[in-house]
Amino acid sequence: MSLHPELVNSTSSRPPCQMLGSLLKSIFTAGWILVMSMAGFQERRLFAMDDKPLTPAAKMLPEETQAMVVLPDSERFLNTWNRTELGKLAADPRMKPFWEGQNQEIQGRLQEAGLQLSLDFDDLGDIAGGQSAIAWIVRPSIAEKPFSVALIMDVAGRNAPAQDFLKKVDSQLLSKGAVSKSLDVSGTTVTQYLTPKVAGEPRARESYYVLSKDQMIATDDFLTIKELLAAQDGTRKNSLADSTLFRSVQSKIKNDGEEPEIEYFVRPIGFAKLLRSISGKPSNNQADVLKILEGEGFAGIQCVAGNIQISSDSFDFFHNGFVVATPPLSRSVQILDFPNLDKLIPPTWINKESASVLSFSWNLKDAFPKFDGIVDAYVGKDTFKAVTDGIRTDPNGPQIDIIKDVLPYTSSEFHVVTEIVKPIGPLSKRSMVFLKLNDPDQKLPKVLEKYGKSEPNATPIDIEGFRVWRIKNDSEEEVELDFDKDDSAEKEMQTDEEQPLLDQWAISIVDGYFIFASDAEMITDTIRNAKANEGAFMKEPDVAGLANLLNTVAANDSHSFIQMTRSARAFEMQYEMFREGTLPDSKSMLATILDKILKPKGRPNQQKVDGKALPPFAMIQDFFTPSGGVVRTEADGWSLQSFILSK
Repeated sequence: MSLHPELVNSTSSRPPCQMLGSLLKSIFTAGWILVMSMAGFQERRLFAMDDKPLTPAAKMLPEETQAMVVLPDSERFLNTWNRTELGKLAADPRMKPFWEGQNQEIQGRLQEAGLQLSLDFDDLGDIAGGQSAIAWIVRPSIAEKPFSVALIMDVAGRNAPAQDFLKKVDSQLLSKGAVSKSLDVSGTTVTQYLTPKVAGEPRARESYYVLSKDQMIATDDFLTIKELLAAQDGTRKNSLADSTLFRSVQSKIKNDGEEPEIEYFVRPIGFAKLLRSISGKPSNNQADVLKILEGEGFAGIQCVAGNIQISSDSFDFFHNGFVVATPPLSRSVQILDFPNLDKLIPPTWINKESASVLSFSWNLKDAFPKFDGIVDAYVGKDTFKAVTDGIRTDPNGPQIDIIKDVLPYTSSEFHVVTEIVKPIGPLSKRSMVFLKLNDPDQKLPKVLEKYGKSEPNATPIDIEGFRVWRIKNDSEEEVELDFDKDDSAEKEMQTDEEQPLLDQWAISIVDGYFIFASDAEMITDTIRNAKANEGAFMKEPDVAGLANLLNTVAANDSHSFIQMTRSARAFEMQYEMFREGTLPDSKSMLATILDKILKPKGRPNQQKVDGKALPPFAMIQDFFTPSGGVVRTEADGWSLQSFILSK
C-alpha cells in the first residue's frame, strides 16, 4: 500500500498555519475512497444486512493508530448519500460523460491516495454491508517499514460477492507479477502477495487478504493482519477505542443522539510523520516544517476527531468535531490564542456579492511576540528579533515599533472576505482581511502613513477622504550582459531572497478597521459602500438565513470562529478553471503566498485530471448549497461544528 506522493509531500513542507488543514484534507481524500466506493457513479443493488453485530474498527485497531476514517453502516451511508445534493450531482446524467471519460484515471488516483492493493473500488460497494474503515498505523519498531495501512469491511450476508472479489484481486495481482502464498494465522488462512517494486516507489509492495468472521481485512503488514484477526472478538486490550485520548475526545464531540454516517480520528503530527515514511522521501523544502513543528511543541495538538451526519433535517451534511490541545502548551503553540466573543459580526458595508466571510477572534497582541520561536526555527536564529528591530530602527525603513505603536490599538476581531469576479480567470478570486481597531485617538492612521511613505513601491490613492496605499512590485528585471562573468547562480539566489510573497496588495484604515486586500480596487469599492452605507451582505436573504441558522447551531453561545459560504459563488472559479485545465494557474492571494513559501517545488504545473467533459457550472450550480461553521474555544482545545444545507 502507498499514499499518493503529492499528498505526502504537501504535508511535510507547508507553513504551520496550513498543517492541520493539509492533514485533514489528506484524511478526507482517503476517506473519499470509501465514499465513492460505496456510492459509486451508478445505482447499486442493496443487500439485506445481517443482524449480527461485529466488532467496531476502533476496538480492533491498536492504540498506535494515527488516523482512521469509518463508515459505521455502509448501506445507511449509501441511502443517505443518494438524497444529498452532492449525491444527486454525482448521479446526474450531465456528469456521465466526465465519469465515463475519467473513470479509470479517477479510480487509479483514489487507489494511489489510499490502498495500493489493486482493488477495484467499484466492487467494494457491492460487498460492504456494515462498517467500512481505513486506518494508518505507526510501527516504530520495524525500521524498514515503520507504518501500516489497513482496510476493514463488514461483509455479513455478502460472503459470496466477497469471495468473488478476492478471486478478482488474486487474478489482477498475479497478472502484475505478484507471488502469492497461503499463511496459517491462528487457524485462519491468509493470502500473502509480494509484488515486484514499481519504478519510483521506495519499496516492493506487500499485501495480505483474509475473509474471516464476516469481515474482509486487507493490509500491507503481517503483524497488522495478525493483530486484527486476533482482535475480531473485541477483547483487544491496547485498542484505539480503549485509549485515554480516544475516549476523551469522543466524550467532547457534540452529538444530537443520531448515529453518524462518517467518523474520523487523526493525530496531526503523528499522521504527518507516517505519511512521510510511506513516501520514503525527505522534506522537499530546505526547512523541514514537520521537524520544526514537532520541535516547537505542536505535538501538543494531540488529535482531531469527529463525525458527520448525512441528510438530516435541514442539512445535507452536519459535522461535529473536536481538536484536543492539552495544556500546558508550548510558547509557540500559544500563538493559537482564539478567545471566544459574544458576537462576530462583519462590517455592514461588505459587498453583497461576496462569496464567503470567515470571522474569527485572535489575540494578536499576546500572540505576536510568541512567533519568535517558530520564525527563528524556520528561517534562522534571531531572525524574528532582527526583522522587528529593523522595522523599528532602520533609518531607511518605517521606524515603527510594532509592539508599542501598533498592537495596543488593535482588537482581537478579524474578518476575511472573498469575492469572485468575472470573467473567470486566474485572478478572479479576490480576498480582503479586516482587523477591527481599538483606536479612539486615531493614532494608527499616522503609523500607516509612515509605513506607506517608507515603502518604495507604494502609491497613495485618496478615495472620498480615505487614504489607500497600493503596493505593486515591479516584476521586470534589468538584465546586464557580461560575457566575462557567469553569475547566474548568484543572481538566482538574490532573486529568491528578495522576491516578495505578493506582487501587489493594498492597505487602508476605513471606519475603524485596518484593511489588507489583494488589490486596491477591492478597498475602493469597500470605501464607497461604507460612505453610502451600502453593501448589505448580511441582509441578503440567503446570508441572513445562514446567519440565523449559525446562531442556532452555536446556541447563542460565544465562539471564536464563524464561517459563511455561498458555495455556488465560492466554487465557480475552481470548477470552471478545472474544466479548462488551468486550475494550477489560479492566483488567489493564499495560493500565491504558498507558491512562494513552498519554493522550489510549489504547486503542480499541470492539472492531473481532464475536466473538459464536465458541464458548464451554470448548468449544475443549483447543486451547491450554502455552508457554514462555528468553532468554540474550550479549556483543552476547540469544538467544531459545520454543515452544508439541504435544498
